Amino acid sequence: MNYSAGDLIDDRYIVSGICSDSGGMGQILFVEDATKEKSGRLVLKYCREEDDEYIKRFRREVRLLEGFAGNSKVVSVLDSNVRHEPPYFVMDYYHNGDLTKIIDEISGSPEKQESIFNQMIDCISELHSQGVYHRDIKPQNFLIGKRGIVVSDFGLGMEPGSSSRFTSSSMFWGTQGYLPPEFGNGGFKGADETGDIFMLGKSLYVLLTRQNPTYLMEGVIHPALFHVIERACELDKKRRYQNLSDMKQALQMAYDVIIGRGGRLGQVNQLISSISDRLANENKFSSAKVIEFINSLGLLDDDDKIRICLEIDRDFISLLVLPKLVSYVPSFLKIYSLMVADAQYSWAFAEVIAKNMKVIFEGEDVSPRARARALELAIDSAHQMNRFAAMNTCESMIVSVTDEELAVYIVDVMQRNNHSFIEEIEPSQCKSSAIKKYLKSL
Repeated sequence: MNYSAGDLIDDRYIVSGICSDSGGMGQILFVEDATKEKSGRLVLKYCREEDDEYIKRFRREVRLLEGFAGNSKVVSVLDSNVRHEPPYFVMDYYHNGDLTKIIDEISGSPEKQESIFNQMIDCISELHSQGVYHRDIKPQNFLIGKRGIVVSDFGLGMEPGSSSRFTSSSMFWGTQGYLPPEFGNGGFKGADETGDIFMLGKSLYVLLTRQNPTYLMEGVIHPALFHVIERACELDKKRRYQNLSDMKQALQMAYDVIIGRGGRLGQVNQLISSISDRLANENKFSSAKVIEFINSLGLLDDDDKIRICLEIDRDFISLLVLPKLVSYVPSFLKIYSLMVADAQYSWAFAEVIAKNMKVIFEGEDVSPRARARALELAIDSAHQMNRFAAMNTCESMIVSVTDEELAVYIVDVMQRNNHSFIEEIEPSQCKSSAIKKYLKSL
């Protein structure tokens, strides 16, 4: 069914023109309220399809929207009649349009980008907080209101506790280019938070580049921002951000770098985040990024160096012993030693330090001097925290030494750290004759 200017809908709303005819199942009309109860510029969206599946879908959209009545981040339904033929609902007219209308303004200003992107995330967060998944996120479905961005078009939204809102499992809905791969082959019915995150990532990409979202092209946007979008749009849903809070935090770190808000600390935070993410999700890394991180870390204030080192995990440490990066181990250990000496960590963390240092100690390409320094840092932490498990790790390093050149450095470390747990190592357990000799001399 199609309406024309002057038509009366439901004995109340007078059609004054067409607002939008681009929707799949619905048309949006400019209307006036004949009762004068509702003033201002109004639009009415109705379902022009007669197929039962479309009507169910439209009624669900109205039901979902009305569930967010009064929410400033979701478009408001002013009136509705889903039993009318055709079913419809009425809402305010957003004269500024959707986000595609301000794409020049967005792409030209990092500050504007961050504000708009955070608002988009906040809108979808409102849905997720109520167990609702949108399933058709794209820039056109975010309208520009007087108080900020609102999300609209819930035609594909999924209600809480529902595994499917479609009777036909073969039906394929959504906007091509934005859809996550799991929506194919019936996966659309089992949508979750990560599906919306995928589509949000694609939407950010379009707003920044004006390019087709099907394929993400590296090099057209800032690397820090591309990393966030790429993570959100991982084909494997397990590798994406698992919630919108994590995605929002990653965006903040990216804009800390882009805007220069976080200074060098922001850059270091973003670097370690991107390195860790790629390691965890792809089991890959960039040597250049690791080198840049170590060099940048060395330029921070000592307090910031310590804070960053407390968060470094063993996966990152494992990279340092690789041939391309092993020359940076001494620089890293110099920084890491500040954290060890500061000792502002739990007694259990001493074991984490010992295990991290054991990775370096066992690195075949690491120099003997650096390996000995890694052992000494492990010993310092184990002694300070009186952590027996960490002491055992130190002992295992010492007794494993077979290289007599390395043993010379290790004996020197043992002499400087004549703690009881070092002196009580059983000489017969040691593989190095130099270390055995030293222990027997005690």
